Amino acid sequence: MDRNRILVLEDEVIVAVDLHEILEKCGYEVQFAHNYADAMRVLLSWKPQLAICDIDLGGGKTGIDFALDAKNVIPSLEVIFLTAFGDRTHLDQTNDTSPINYLVKPWNESQIRISVEMAFKTINKKSGAGHDFTPAERRILELIAAQKKTKEIAELLYISEKTVKNHRYHITKKLGLSNENNSLLSWTLKNM
Repeated sequence: MDRNRILVLEDEVIVAVDLHEILEKCGYEVQFAHNYADAMRVLLSWKPQLAICDIDLGGGKTGIDFALDAKNVIPSLEVIFLTAFGDRTHLDQTNDTSPINYLVKPWNESQIRISVEMAFKTINKKSGAGHDFTPAERRILELIAAQKKTKEIAELLYISEKTVKNHRYHITKKLGLSNENNSLLSWTLKNM
């Protein structure tokens, strides 16, 4: 099974290298980017489950911009903000991204390890770890959680509506859900 993947978006090279070393030592796969554009390229090609984002990236688009846009691409992506800004204004600006955590610099290794471990516990719970979903089923669950209808999912994944319905049926059986309308939607909204 793949190791847990983390994207570190940090414009300060020394901070990014420190984070990279700490996280790899803990057994995570890590890639980092120094700006919004690089982070989007990594996101699209590598598909991390967690992003650790600085807010201020030295001008242009911010870590908040990245988090908002990234969640449109990978709805299940979780975000930890790691920033020098501890004020209410910056904290409020992150609300739309629903971050899993917000850490203020200077941080220590223990804070990073604990925050990331807790994040992956949440990610695994939300992804239905232990239910043995196929990659296609996981993608469909993400889209259901984003409140996409069967027809929309079929169009987005370039598959037939019947195939989406079959996947939904198998997911429902794996989860032990009833056949009631919206039982799968209800589960994804609580768990994804």
